Amino acid sequence: MRWKKLQKCDLMKLALVNLNMTVPDPPLGLAYLASYVRKYSDLNKIVIIDKEDQIKAIKREKPDVVGIGSMTYEFAQAKSLAQEIKETFDIPAILGGHHITLMPQHFPNNIFDVAIVGEGERTLTELMQIFEKYGSFPAKELRKVKGVIFKNDRSANEQTPVRELIEPLDEIPFPARDLLKMRDYYLTLRKATFGKFGIYGQMITSRGCPYKCTFCSTTLFWRRPRLHSAERVVGEMSYLYEKYRVDGILLFDDLFIIDKKRVAEIARLMGEEKLNEKIKLYIYGRSNMINEEVLKNLKKMNVVTIEFGLESGSDKTLNFFKKGSVTVADNRNALKLSKRYGFKTYGSFIVGAPDETEEDFKKTLSLIKDKNLDGAHVYQLTPYPGTEVWDYAKKAGFVSDDPNFDFKKIYLFDFKPDFIMTKNVSKEDFTKWYNFLQGEAEKKLLKINLKEAFSEIKPKHLRYILTPRFVKKILLNWKNNIRYLKHLYV
Repeated sequence: MRWKKLQKCDLMKLALVNLNMTVPDPPLGLAYLASYVRKYSDLNKIVIIDKEDQIKAIKREKPDVVGIGSMTYEFAQAKSLAQEIKETFDIPAILGGHHITLMPQHFPNNIFDVAIVGEGERTLTELMQIFEKYGSFPAKELRKVKGVIFKNDRSANEQTPVRELIEPLDEIPFPARDLLKMRDYYLTLRKATFGKFGIYGQMITSRGCPYKCTFCSTTLFWRRPRLHSAERVVGEMSYLYEKYRVDGILLFDDLFIIDKKRVAEIARLMGEEKLNEKIKLYIYGRSNMINEEVLKNLKKMNVVTIEFGLESGSDKTLNFFKKGSVTVADNRNALKLSKRYGFKTYGSFIVGAPDETEEDFKKTLSLIKDKNLDGAHVYQLTPYPGTEVWDYAKKAGFVSDDPNFDFKKIYLFDFKPDFIMTKNVSKEDFTKWYNFLQGEAEKKLLKINLKEAFSEIKPKHLRYILTPRFVKKILLNWKNNIRYLKHLYV
């Protein structure tokens, strides 16, 4: 299909669609794409469609091209939306995101015109330049673009060579938060995991992780770690504080402390600007990388909470997940040292490894109850495409590479009884242990002092508390709120 060729004078518009309507954190991935395209091309008419009916929004915005990013659990939704866009508006659709990167054989060339594999900023910019010139995506032009999948002249899927990663990462400008509904959805009053209510922003200061955990697809998507410079990181922190008056920032890096020298430099720069006196920070750490030097610098940055991927209290299970790169002793030592320096500590746990036993569950329970752990989250092991866990689950018949497989049903955050991969425990006993561990983790999360939680409520927060959205949120979650209050002093 060929769309009306755009003339030089035409004002081309790109719409990027966020499929997830429920998460409280902004789609920074789409915002990065938008900011990069704006900076490195002549295209300035870009919109991000988020937290609203996508079809109604596309009808209102009248874009020339639509881009849809999709995680695995959203893949069916992405295909359905693209099909409706084709039938209703007859405009081209570009697919991107983790799922098509990890399973390129799933490219539906009868729905999408082209798919972006891997990091998308440079690729999307080149695609939009092609569309601006030709009014379509000719196969002969797409062959010149690295990191794409498209339907060739024989109606077969064709994939171009892998694109080089963007380096230095500072080449990418700040995410285009001006295109997001920041004040309506992402700057509302929340407790986050700081333990205190406030207005919190979000940042990503690096891409990738050096470790290759069996359950994680991060290394497959980003390939290797790259970091923004300390100057760039502190610059964006200052922007968030000056623009939105945030009380704190959640740093969503897979591993913020990967470079100790960078951590020290960020601490120094924040101190020079007295930024550490204005905002709190929340980070993800790794137990085997924690030492006193790191913690001292995190303290200087005003990091108040560190979350660790503890995964299991059993070394046997931990070895399965993390290939011997960390031990339970490392985990307990990191918690103890972090508490000594005054940090709040959170931990995430995974249950459901193939060879786990009830004895392993007991060891995990012991770690959840560790006095140095302030909060815990327990998840059932989920197979992500491309990971070693996915390969195991596929051989065992739990999942399939069939593009029509219902991926959504294995990505629920609650219990998945049909996807218990543990061989040594009955389904009934596994269910009991899962619910019990969840309950123990919940007790930790609910044991928050009410006075502490509300201690930093400020006059500026009143306008958020009194907004219709916040009141509606409280009413919709009244059962959880009552349970929270009930357990405050347990």
